[in-house]
Amino acid sequence: MKKLLTIILDGFGMREDIYGNAVKNAGMTNFINIWNKYPHCLLKASSSTVNLPKDQCGFSEYGHKLIGCGRKIRSRLSIADDAFYKGTINNSKKIKEMIEHLKMTNKNIHLITIASDGGVVSHIEHLISMIRYLESNDIHNIVLDIITDGVDSNSYSSYKYIRYIEEQYPYIKISTICGRYYAADVTGDYNRTKNYYELLINGKGVSTPSIQRIIDLCYERKLNDNYLPPIRTNNFIPIDDNDVLFFMTFGNEAKQLIEALTDDQFNKFLTEKVRLKIYTLFNINGVKSNNILSEAKEDDTLCEYLGELGLSQARVAESLKEESIIYYMDGSRNIDIPDCDNYIVTSHKVDTFDKKPEMNSLAVAKAVINCMEKDYDFIIANFANPDIIGHTGNYQATINGLQAIDVCLENIIEAAEDNFYKIIIVGSHAKADTIIDRDNNIITQNTLSSVPFIIMDKNVKLYNGDLTMVAPTILKYLEITPPKKMKKTKTLFDEE
Repeated sequence: MKKLLTIILDGFGMREDIYGNAVKNAGMTNFINIWNKYPHCLLKASSSTVNLPKDQCGFSEYGHKLIGCGRKIRSRLSIADDAFYKGTINNSKKIKEMIEHLKMTNKNIHLITIASDGGVVSHIEHLISMIRYLESNDIHNIVLDIITDGVDSNSYSSYKYIRYIEEQYPYIKISTICGRYYAADVTGDYNRTKNYYELLINGKGVSTPSIQRIIDLCYERKLNDNYLPPIRTNNFIPIDDNDVLFFMTFGNEAKQLIEALTDDQFNKFLTEKVRLKIYTLFNINGVKSNNILSEAKEDDTLCEYLGELGLSQARVAESLKEESIIYYMDGSRNIDIPDCDNYIVTSHKVDTFDKKPEMNSLAVAKAVINCMEKDYDFIIANFANPDIIGHTGNYQATINGLQAIDVCLENIIEAAEDNFYKIIIVGSHAKADTIIDRDNNIITQNTLSSVPFIIMDKNVKLYNGDLTMVAPTILKYLEITPPKKMKKTKTLFDEE
């Protein structure tokens, strides 16, 4: 049987227009040579083709889940859309429990969300729908703690959401505002989380009588929505005993804060004991939460299936992408796979990743080479640079990050030849293909572009497709019959 290495280029999109396109302009000699020399095709990674809403960009977690599942699945965005727009939220036992607690205690509910229309980690329309839902249940003690985005939406758009809420719901108290960099850190930097914690508990932050004015001042100082400091408004209401906190984001953006609020053994910074009822929109991996909505646990995934067949496996990624390469690849599950080893390279601790655009890609490449030397049957690796650096909006840094990956590809290909591995290269979603648009705006959000798929084997022929086809294609290439839940998915060897 062939030994196979699959390389996921996270956030690597393919777009013809070269303007502001870091992928096109990085001069990735090794990638270009591979693309020109070997069978390749384009995969759709966004919109309805992969079961996302129309014109909804793809993103890392969902892209990895599609690659792992090898079939159409439901995204958390689609599930949340149904809950708020079709009323399925009424079926949630947890939402009923929340309403009963609020009516019984007359305490405040703090709605905490990332104000964005990006649809990647949250959607502003869900917040509006939740406000209306609470009103319909005679709940009026509503406090908003707004996290500004600047990553998955326009970097200077936060006040349009805030203004809409102020105009439509003048009785609702907007208590705090804080950039995602601090309030929703997912890098393990608890100093950032501490800043947000102290804002919510003690009101420690910049005080302002005018939300619009303070945001404008931040913009003038080159602080976009992602980096807005902790801001305390005139309507500040601290989190208090028996309050309800409802985190309305899709992923792990609230994980570090929830740890600080609930874990008796928490020791990252000093905390106060506050008894709270904490709810989340979905389950947060690694912490106990009362999740309002749930998603199907997808089995028959690629790595799980290969493990059942007795193949040895290795998975390699930076710690920033650990959950993508393991948890989401396995269908949003924490499972033990026989003879499967995970090699997680610690990501660098930096203020912003554009200051170190190469990230820890060389260490990832070294780990991949070591895995090939250990003779694993199947290796899958993630390079995070296009996604992580692309989201900073720093065009030159994104180019530098892509060039670092290109160096890694050269070293990996040489080792693959020495160790008799075939290589597949695939993107998870598109980001780095658009850093600057034609109007010279900085674009930090993901794009709708297709992603590459390459098999470094001249004896195959590929056709364009989408991310759901990756796992079945891998299995067919390895001459393995797919599991039951992948059997209806076409492969990239099949002509449309």
